[in-house]
Amino acid sequence: MASSLFYSDPLVRKVLGPPGDSSVFFREHTEGGHFPAFEVPDLFVEDLRAFFRTPGT
Repeated sequence: MASSLFYSDPLVRKVLGPPGDSSVFFREHTEGGHFPAFEVPDLFVEDLRAFFRTPGT
């Protein structure tokens, strides 16, 4: 499972899983919004690349 949060409510992080869970790819950004691919495309692409570089994906 992978998640990238772009400028979201802290409650969302609690719902997605406990902090420090190593089986989950998770990144949280202070920039972006509802459409990160349009608003911060460099961060969006960086997260996609990082996810597919992680072992076991």
